[in-house]
Amino acid sequence: MNTFIEIQGISKTFKEKEILTDTTLTLNKGEILSLVGASGSGKSTFLRILSGLESATQGKVLIEGNDISSIRPQNRPIGMVFQQPLLFPHMNVLENVMYGLKMKGRRKKETKERAMDYIERVGLGEFMHHYPSELSGGQQQRVSLIRSLILKPKLLLLDEPFSSLDLQLRKELRHWVRSILKEEETTVIFVTHDRDEAYEMGDRVAVLHDGRFLQIGSPDEIYYRPASPFVASFMSDGLILRGRQFVHASQIKVSSSGQGVLSPKWKGAVKQKRFIAGTNIYEVWVEDLKQKLNLPLDGHSSLEAVWLYTEEENIQTFHQEE
Repeated sequence: MNTFIEIQGISKTFKEKEILTDTTLTLNKGEILSLVGASGSGKSTFLRILSGLESATQGKVLIEGNDISSIRPQNRPIGMVFQQPLLFPHMNVLENVMYGLKMKGRRKKETKERAMDYIERVGLGEFMHHYPSELSGGQQQRVSLIRSLILKPKLLLLDEPFSSLDLQLRKELRHWVRSILKEEETTVIFVTHDRDEAYEMGDRVAVLHDGRFLQIGSPDEIYYRPASPFVASFMSDGLILRGRQFVHASQIKVSSSGQGVLSPKWKGAVKQKRFIAGTNIYEVWVEDLKQKLNLPLDGHSSLEAVWLYTEEENIQTFHQEE
């Protein structure tokens, strides 16, 4: 599969402060990349540079081998959907979706037919002549998405598009959005700070920290084999040992007494219970490591303290330092 998008060594310095440092990645056509990072990691600056709203200090962006770094934002083959839908309040759904095509000089009949087709496909046919104020938050975000998709962008940037929605609606929308993006074969960078959302939406996940990519890989690679302590704490579940090693939660066993356990073990205090995805999960505080861990405690849920242990071969060594 040929590389479709190339982001080569993008760096950004502002008032002598490095915001981004040598950020490099490639995307194949139709691939969805989830971009995650804490507040201040550089996610928004990265998107603004790709869209042309901000210039990079160095580096370039290539689409199908063509350098678009010096092209004005309105002329780039890139679409963007923000946290807020940003629909025109004086236009109804049909007019909002048609707007971009009209600006490109497309014929009105063709534009209207395409817009109506997209609106029907996303289940908003009966709301075609409604105004944004008459729509729910989720409906507005759907309109915002198809307004970008109808222009067939070569790259679509989604900047935390579900962050203002309630939890249940977020879950419903991300399943729907991924389906339509795959159907359209759209190449996407999806920004979120929610790791579950990142894993569900992305074919790959990129973890940005202090302006650098710490790890880019499949959801399984990031979750089960984090490359650094930050990626482990931010994107995985497990215990970090001496800042250099990691044992994933799936490799941790539980004992009520710890007797007879010869492999590495740690004493944990059982704290609060949570109900996650139909399973009782207990928060366990490991005093020696000053870390907490969420585990199902089948057969041990009545205890106040447990011993956690693993086999030596289950302990991974990080291949990145921070």
